This record gives sequence, C-alpha cells and structure tokens, in this order.
Amino acid sequence: MERLPITQLARQRVVVLDGAMGSNLQQRHFDLKRDWLGHENISEVLNFTRPEIIQEIHEAFLAVGCDAVETNTFGANKIVLAEAAMVDRVFENNRVAAEIARRACLKFETSDRPRYVIGAIGPGTKILTLGMTDWATMLDSYREQVRGLLAGGVDALLIETQQDMLAAKCCLVAIEQAFVEANRRVPIIVQFSFDQDNGNQTLTGSDPSAVVATFVPYSQVDVLGVNCAFGPVELSESVRFIAENWPRLVSALPNAGLPVMVDGKTHFPMGPVDFAKGMMRFVEGFGVNIVGGCCGTMPEHLLELTTALGLNPVAAKSRIVARKPRVVVTRPQVSSLYNAEDIRQDNSYLIIAERTNTNGSKKFRTLLQSEDWDGLVSMARDEMRDGSHMLDVCVDFVGRDGVRDMHEVVRRIVGSINAPLMIDSTSPAVMEAALKLAPGRCILNSMNLEDGEERVAEICALARRYGAAVVAGTIDEDKQQAMARTAERKLSIARRIRDLAVNKYGLRDEDLMFDPLVLPISTGIEEDRRNALETIEGTRRIARELPGCHTVVGLSNVSFGLKPAARVVLNSVFLHELREAGL
Repeated sequence: MERLPITQLARQRVVVLDGAMGSNLQQRHFDLKRDWLGHENISEVLNFTRPEIIQEIHEAFLAVGCDAVETNTFGANKIVLAEAAMVDRVFENNRVAAEIARRACLKFETSDRPRYVIGAIGPGTKILTLGMTDWATMLDSYREQVRGLLAGGVDALLIETQQDMLAAKCCLVAIEQAFVEANRRVPIIVQFSFDQDNGNQTLTGSDPSAVVATFVPYSQVDVLGVNCAFGPVELSESVRFIAENWPRLVSALPNAGLPVMVDGKTHFPMGPVDFAKGMMRFVEGFGVNIVGGCCGTMPEHLLELTTALGLNPVAAKSRIVARKPRVVVTRPQVSSLYNAEDIRQDNSYLIIAERTNTNGSKKFRTLLQSEDWDGLVSMARDEMRDGSHMLDVCVDFVGRDGVRDMHEVVRRIVGSINAPLMIDSTSPAVMEAALKLAPGRCILNSMNLEDGEERVAEICALARRYGAAVVAGTIDEDKQQAMARTAERKLSIARRIRDLAVNKYGLRDEDLMFDPLVLPISTGIEEDRRNALETIEGTRRIARELPGCHTVVGLSNVSFGLKPAARVVLNSVFLHELREAGL
C-alpha cells in the first residue's frame, strides 16, 4: 500500500517508534554456536540464523500500537561486522533485516493505520573524531549499510545513539551517495546520546547547541533528537533545548531509566507507568513529534505510552493527545566540537582570528615550515584566549603539501581548542581535508566570480556536503577591474553570487557571508582615497538588500602601510562606521 511519509504523519500527530531490540533479545535463550555463530555481542547475525525471533519482537511492539519498528541493524556496518567475519554480507544483512521488519508490519498495517520500517544505523565501534578510523573507511562502511537498507525497502533512516558529530556527518554523506545510486530518497532521523553526568554532552564533548548548529544546514535531516544513555527525567534538558532551537521535527527515545547492575546483570529501574509519564512531558510540555524507547524498554513500556497517547489499538478509544505547538526562532551559527557560536553577536561582533594563517603571520609560516605542530596549536590557543570567536586557518604555502598540512593542523586543533573554524584556502581539496576532520560547523573562505561560476559551484557543493557556511568576495570576471571598488559593484556582484548560491546550488541565505573587500587608503594614489567609504557604503547596501546574508571584512587592510599608532585609530573608526552600516 502507498504510505503517507512518516514525517508527514508526525506533523499531524505524535508518532510512536518501538523499544529496545537488545533488551528483548536478552529475555530469550540462544545457542552460542548455532544462533550467535560465536559472536554473542553482535545481534545482527540473528537476522540470518533466527529471523523468526527478530520478527516476533517487531510484532510484539506493533501489537501494542507502535507506528514503526527499527531494523535489527544497529551494528550492521562493515567496521562492526568485520569482527564476525561478515564484511562481505553487510548489504545482505541490512536488506534481510528490512524485509523481516516489513513482514511484521504487513501483519498489522491497515488502510487507516500504516506501519513503518525504520532503518537503524548505529555509531559503530570506532570514533572518527578520536582518530580510531578515517573518513574514507567510515564512509565506505556506512554506504554499504545504507545500500542494503534501501534495497530492503525501509521507509526512513535513523542515525542513532551518536556520540560524534563528525561520524554523523560522514553517515549523511554516505546516505546521499546511496540515495543517488538507488534513485530513491527517504526521510532521515538523527539522534544523539547525551551524558548528564558529563555536563549534558556527548562522549566526544559536544553539547546540544553544537549539535543543533551543526545539523540545521543539512536540509535532508528531517528529525533531530536524543536516544539512549538515560531515562526521560535525566534527558529533559537535552530534549527541551532541541525542541526550542531545532526548526524541524524532534524525537526522543530514552532508556527505561539509568541502568544499574543487579546480581551481575543490567537492570533498568523505570517501570511502564513512570516511563510513559516522563514521555508525556516531552509531548505535552516540549512538543516532541516522535517518541519511543531505547535500552530496557519492553512492549509493556510502549503499551503504556500508546495508551497515554490514545493510540493503543486494543484499549478503549480515547482522544489522541495533542502535542504542545513549538515556536522556534533559529539563529545563524557556527560551532566547534564542543558548542555553538552566534554569527551575529548580541553585544559585540564576530571576531575571526587571522594569525593562524600563512598569509597573516610570519610566525605561523615559520612554525609550519619547521612542522612545529604543537607551536601552531599554541598560537591558535593564544588567539582564542585573546578574545576571538573563531579561527581562520590557512596553510597554503608554495612547495608544501596543503592537504597534508591542513590534516596535521586541524586534527590537532579540533580536539584541544574550543574554536569554530574558518577554513581558508585557494584549493577545494585542502578545504575538504579540513572538513573531513572538523566535527562542528565551519566557514569556507572563500569563493568569488573571478574565474566565472566554476569555483562558486565547487565551493557550494562542499558547503552543502559538509554543512558549512561560505565567505564570498565581491570579485568577478571583469578583466580591467575584477575586484569591486565601488559600492554599486560590490552590491551587484554580491547579488549575483547570492542568486547562484541559493537558487542554483542549494545554499541558504544565512549560509553566505559577503566580504565587500577592504582596500588600503594609505597608498597616496588618488583613486584609493575613497576605498574605505565605498566599503562602508557597500556593506550598508548588502546588509539592507540581502538581509538574510551576512557581511565580513578584513578590517586592518584599510590601514596597511601606516605607523602602528595611526593604524589603531583608523581601524577603530573604520570598525565603528562599518557596524553602523550593518556589519
């Protein structure tokens, strides 16, 4: 039958996913050799050896009113299944698991109550940000899994229990590649696991603000939420933040309380009634769209929840509970591994440190040439300590391997400094090397029209793939005066780049930062006398006519060549006028 997309149903009423596959498997008895094939901790092998048990668990959740079941594929990727010598069966495992779930759904599906198969994609056993594997290996691992899930006919994909934003971004790239190959797209749900005992952060240190800022630009992510780690009480703050700041659908699938060890076995203390009560707070208080359970949640937990929501098919009919309407106002942001940073500061302006740049610091160039990586990181740390909001990182230097240098610098910065990154390079390959290592949301510096649309297309593609923002300089193909000097030309080029980036290449207005180009006024050349005035007026016009976009300037260029004291005065006055103009 033709099913309403699960995301569309979730906009109409609360959608209920199932509970814990693992906890339910632990209630059953299996033969280690025959059923587990000697790998008791890899439940995905049961898709081959005991498919009837997997289907039975799916049916138990569907029978109590769940709208959807998650495939038994939490670890069914190449990296995990290599431990069971099943790398060559990853595609088959995921396809079979999806088909098992579909058979269960078809037993309960009716014309007015569709049931959905959700393709579950877990975090695996290697953390990308910590260097346990590399981007290419993880991309290949996820892509094969997604290919199998799509072949099995899943209705949506769930990237769940994520601890690492970089791995989640890698998975999204893998999904996009699989979508193109299959010529089929399905909704995407992304769920992170936050540790309340670790300051409401993921295992790698990201708080909910970093997660929201990083994944808002990914328009293909239909749902963002939380799962696992704790029960609904402990996860309230994480759920509340996402519900108040994420502009699309929100999900919550907690554990049945915080697990404890009893007689050597894991015990989840929260019973069905208390679990349902906690979940109803998410619905009625926060406006959560999709609910369900993770570790320790059994069919009876979900029965209590579907009953509370008025969705239990065997209980007396009752009013379907309405969720609280959510009003979300998003702020343009970038992010580090750890947290988000507003592009438009409330009481200041965004300060971008440029000394971690071969074009902006002789010391940085010297350290790079001597490959003093610790010294480079120390410079970056000093820049942030002095009040910068983010780091501009450029390693471009004639005769050096920019991809290697960017890899060495960025991998050290992201884990040790709480700083969003502006990736500055003339080479898209060097930019991409950084993007494959940066868990947060970056800015790419830069693109322009000097060589026509080709570079704009290339940089926009990178920005979309990795969820980045972009600096666009007001330069075009004009052979006589490519660099816009008048306010009118600055605005004209900005408009053209904006139309290409947004209407042709799929970025959003808020992904664009226009640099109206600051040229020195200290050259003694008559035509340079108006450089500052034209930049101020160009900033004013861009801010007024492209209000969804941002403006950024290399401030100190205006005073290049003057004595230090004069530079301080001129830079200060220039900054004041730019801010008045809307910088």
